[in-house]
Amino acid sequence: MDGGTSKPAGDGVGTAGCHALGWLVVGNAVGLYLALLLVWPALQVGEWTYGRLVPVHLNIQLYGWTALPLVAWLLHIYEVDRSKAAAWAPAAVWAWSAALALGVLHWLAGMTSGKVFLDWQDGALWGFVAAMLVLWLVLVVAWRERAAGWSAERKSLARYGLFVLAAVPAGLVHAASPAAYPPVDVTTGGPSGASLLGSTLVVVVLLLLLPRAGAATGNGRAGWGVWTYLANCWLIFGAAEWIGGTHWQFHQIGAMLLLLPWAMLLPWDWAAFVWPAGTRRWRLAVFGWWALLVISGVTMYLPVLLDRIKFTQALVGHTHLAMAGFTTSFCALVLVAVGGRSLGSWRWVAAWHGSVWVMIGVLAAMGWREGGEFSWMTLPAGWRSAGLHLRAACGGVMLATSMVWLKNWRKS
Repeated sequence: MDGGTSKPAGDGVGTAGCHALGWLVVGNAVGLYLALLLVWPALQVGEWTYGRLVPVHLNIQLYGWTALPLVAWLLHIYEVDRSKAAAWAPAAVWAWSAALALGVLHWLAGMTSGKVFLDWQDGALWGFVAAMLVLWLVLVVAWRERAAGWSAERKSLARYGLFVLAAVPAGLVHAASPAAYPPVDVTTGGPSGASLLGSTLVVVVLLLLLPRAGAATGNGRAGWGVWTYLANCWLIFGAAEWIGGTHWQFHQIGAMLLLLPWAMLLPWDWAAFVWPAGTRRWRLAVFGWWALLVISGVTMYLPVLLDRIKFTQALVGHTHLAMAGFTTSFCALVLVAVGGRSLGSWRWVAAWHGSVWVMIGVLAAMGWREGGEFSWMTLPAGWRSAGLHLRAACGGVMLATSMVWLKNWRKS
């Protein structure tokens, strides 16, 4: 349910939202350019090849558009804008964006670890680590000042949160190293069912925390049964990850099946909270895409089906389902809930989701055709050309929508 209008964002939260939406515009512009390159390769500029631009597009969407709303959430949780650290909050956001811009220059120059979403190397890596440390110090200063007026439980949880955040830079350095790599499914070259379970459980935790950590009021419906199920999911993830295996083995398929109940448990839990005004459309979008993401992800991992669609546009479509559909809805919800600002009318929201829906459908159809026949690689297939043109058109709508959202955020 919706409650009253939340208070306007302070400088830190507002700046983080502005930068997040700014990076969304840049990421969408790069994505549109990539889509156009598939149609007209002659548009390539110098050495900015498709291969160099892909990590730019992916990492801007993850570390810019996806991460900065979470930064805004952290600034809100630790009440940074109401502390003596308020003057440093915008600087921390700018440091984050500067580090990401440095990463973009590295990736355009071909300097990358070769690991998807973990392309940080050399100076770009240490620049980003420094930005994370600046943000952490801002949160610590705010916590030391504001925690005096908090309950003992909240103060303790916030302290543990700082310990967890302090470990993130070291975790990134380790994960970005070419020497570190998780188990893979040797039959596909992709992640195992356990790895997919683990990465999705991180999202589940965020979804459980969002209303409980400053984005809503009241108590959710998740009781000891839900938290016990979550703990068991983590235990099974650890065991299945340690054993390894392929998508033809029951324990890896079973790990994926554990995700299905979360498609129902999370919206059931959220329904008991009172949310800020203007968030309902985004909550509906979050769980609409979430249900589709979980169900399609489990289905696509099954034997035979995965063997046909691996390395095809269908998996690209699923990535857009995760990022452009679910993640964008979640990030927009975070910004509206903790920032107290609007991204605009429902028409632009519908334009975004409609274009994403069409793009996913086109990519899924293309991927199915690609997996069934190889002539698309050697012959000028009309269906492929039509699909690539439609994909680019959808990218144009998404770019225009993100520009409107940024404009509305800056005005509100």
